[in-house]
Formats: sequence, structure tokens, C-alpha cells
Amino acid sequence: MTRDRWLWAVLLLGAALRLYGLGERSLSYDECQQFWASQGSFLISNREITLDPPLFPALLHLHSLVGRSETWLRLLPCLLGILGIPAVYVLGYRLAGDRLTARVAAFFFSLAPYPIRYSQSLRVYSLTLWLCALLLAAWLAALENNNPHRRWCVAALAGLGLLAMYGVVWLAGALLAVLLFLPALRKVPGRVRLACTLGAGMAAAVPLYVISLPTQMAQGTPPTFYEDKFLPRDSLPGALEFLGKGTLDLFGYYSFIHPASGALFGALAVLGMIRLGRTREVSASVGVFVVAVAGAAAASALRLYPFGATRQMLYAAPLFYVFAAGGITSLRSWVRGWVTAILLAVIAAGCGVFLYRYHREPGGQEMRPVANYLAHHAQSGDRILVNKDAIPQFRFYYHGDPEAVTWGRETVIRDYVAEVNDVIDSAPPRRWWLVFSHGWTEDRRARLMAVDARFVLTDRFEAHRAAAYLFAPRAEGASAPPER
Repeated sequence: MTRDRWLWAVLLLGAALRLYGLGERSLSYDECQQFWASQGSFLISNREITLDPPLFPALLHLHSLVGRSETWLRLLPCLLGILGIPAVYVLGYRLAGDRLTARVAAFFFSLAPYPIRYSQSLRVYSLTLWLCALLLAAWLAALENNNPHRRWCVAALAGLGLLAMYGVVWLAGALLAVLLFLPALRKVPGRVRLACTLGAGMAAAVPLYVISLPTQMAQGTPPTFYEDKFLPRDSLPGALEFLGKGTLDLFGYYSFIHPASGALFGALAVLGMIRLGRTREVSASVGVFVVAVAGAAAASALRLYPFGATRQMLYAAPLFYVFAAGGITSLRSWVRGWVTAILLAVIAAGCGVFLYRYHREPGGQEMRPVANYLAHHAQSGDRILVNKDAIPQFRFYYHGDPEAVTWGRETVIRDYVAEVNDVIDSAPPRRWWLVFSHGWTEDRRARLMAVDARFVLTDRFEAHRAAAYLFAPRAEGASAPPER
């Protein structure tokens, strides 16, 4: 692998795309939630804040001891995302047995939008992609040579994967099921020992699951909030439509979002499964892919969030990239290789469109400039009411007087204006800064007209769905706020 110059070229390209602009955006709501979940006793704080197991918070806890800048914090998932490129290459080589397919798989992974985006996001996803690629490669290696070292490597990676994301249970479960029940593997030496070792690795994650099981799970997730992610059970046609559209959307999610991309690369992945599926290792991997995705679909029928959510299905992405690469390389004899060349160009062009939009179009919740604006414009005696949805980001970026801050308890999707009026009415007349972020929209901004009539909007600062609005007692206020 280390002697493959094409891999080094793809690795350098993927690393450059992941490192560019790493700290240009403020940390989002979810990223700040992840940061606070890693602070203090992360086993406790993580279970109360996120819906993820504790492995990434543990790594982030150690990483954040060195620094807290956006660039430094995001460097952790970025490095994990870069490591995912050679991991997918190894998986491709193990599965296909040729370097060309492995190179194309690594190339696809290095340019696909979501692996890039997750490498620049302080979330668990790049860790999950890396561990799942390694787990699959180690499992294939153990099928080829089932020695104790490789078996325990599979067990360790399965345990770590389960501690990175709950959805990995479908991948680990599929590996176990295929080992035990796929006819093609019944004559594999040491198959039962490998299955037992894999089961032991999965079981090792259970104690930490019990300790860190999210508090939110006990409270229940509102079904209406995630209704579109669940398999309908009222009719067979509705279920089939859901599964068909869901599969197309999943392939689009792995590739370039657009339904046409999902259809194109999904068809290439199916072609790759067929063309590569001549060995028992490939047929076993196809079985793992199908069983794992089917398991998540079944969980969605039982309303088991987060197991049915799209991002929880990233465990299948490394296999998808290898299968799609197999489909692409199988066409290299068509029209003297031009079909394969065109498909690779499509991947590069799709990445270029994504990167242009990603780095040029406004997006996210820019709390950093909002906090800087408050630092220069808030006066002594001003109060700051931070909406509940902006608390994680505001806590990260605000360095002013903590006594001036009132933490909101109402989310913006409900009647937040009533809370604003109650808070400012219960305090002596003074200037109030209202700070919003996650979930903030123009429609919700319009509701600020219902703020207590004794106060008038005199200043505002908005930065991509994060904002601060100054309301002063009417005797002090101007007639209209300046534009920012």
C-alpha cells in the first residue's frame, strides 16, 4: 500500500480538501453540544447532552486540553477523516484484489461531499467511517487467515465502533449473522471461533453502553419529529415506496445527494456487487451490506431512533464506495476506457460543485461574530437573554460578565416571545439583548414585533441564522434599527 503512488496522490488531495477552511466557520449548535459533552466527566455529560456513545467525547476531552480554537478542535475529526482514505483503500484491495478498484474507491471517498463535510465538523461521523472501514477490512483479512491476532483485531474494532455510534450495531450484527448463516462461509476454518470473538468484542461495549445510555432515550423521542424517517406500517404499497425512495436517498447521501446521483452510483454499486461477487469474501460482504441496511430499515418500522436515522447508517458507506468503484472499473473495457474516465470526471465535477457551494454560500449559525459584536456594543448594565437553542454556542464564545446573562428555557419552535416578555417584565427597566441561533429563521424574527410595547428595537446584528437584537425602554429607543 505504501508504495502505491496513486494512493499518495489521492491521500494528499483528500487531505487538502479537508484542511482547507477548517476554522472559517463558527462552531455550530451540534458541534458545541459535542464539545460540552466532552468536558468534565464526559461519561455523565455526554449521556445528558448527545445521542452518541462515549468514544468520541473521550478523544475530544483529551484533544481539547491543548486548545479550544475552531481549527484545533476540528483538527481531530479532520485527521480521522484523512485516515479514512487509506482505510477505504485497504478495504477495496481486500475486497476486489486489485489496486485499480482500491484507488477508485479511495478517490470516490476522498471527493464525496459528506466525508469532507464530516471531516470539518466536530462530530462523531469521521471516526465512525474510519472505524467501520477498518472493521470490514480486518473481518475480510480474518476470513482469509483466521489466526488469533486477526480475530481479536476484529473484536477490538467492533467494540470501538459500537462505542463510536449506536448505528454500528447493524454492521457488527450483520458481520456476526453472515458468519453464522451464510452458506458460502460454512467451510471457512475457524468460522465459529471468529464469530465468538466478534461477539465478545460487541459484548465488551455493553457496560459502557449501560453507563452512558442517553438520558433523552428514557424520555422518549417525539414520534412526529422523526416521522419521515420511519417505515410506515399501515400499508404494503406505502412501505415499498418508503424502502425504494429510502434506498435511493441513501445512495444519494453516500454520493452527491441529488436523486440522479443516487440512481447512477447506486446502479454502479449494484454492478460492482455483481462483477466482484465471484469469491466468497465478496459475496459475504454483499450479504453484510444488505443485512445491515435491512436491519436499520426494520428498526425504523419499530420506531427505534436513532437506529433508523440516515446518519446512523454511515457504517455501510465504506462498502458502498468499494462496490461503486468495482462497478466503475468493470466498465474500463467499454469504449477504450472512456466510460470509466467519464465517471471519474463526474465524481470530480460533483465534488467541485459541492466545494464551491460549501465555501462560498453563507450557511450555519455564526455565533462567533455575534459574540464579538456584543463585546464591542453591549454597555455596562445591559442584560443578555440567550434563547435556549443558542445556549451551547453562546457558552463557548461569550467571555463577558456572566452576571449579565439570563439563560432562556423556551425553544424558538414554541412561544419564545412569551418568555421574552416575562423575563424583561420581571426585571427593572434596562436594555436587553436577545440572542438567537439554532433554528432561527426570518419567520421567527417577524414575531419579535410582539415583544413588550414598552421596549423598542434599536440595534441588531445578524450572521447566518445567529443574531442579537437590542431592545431598549421606549424613552431611550430610536424609531428603527440600523441594518447590519
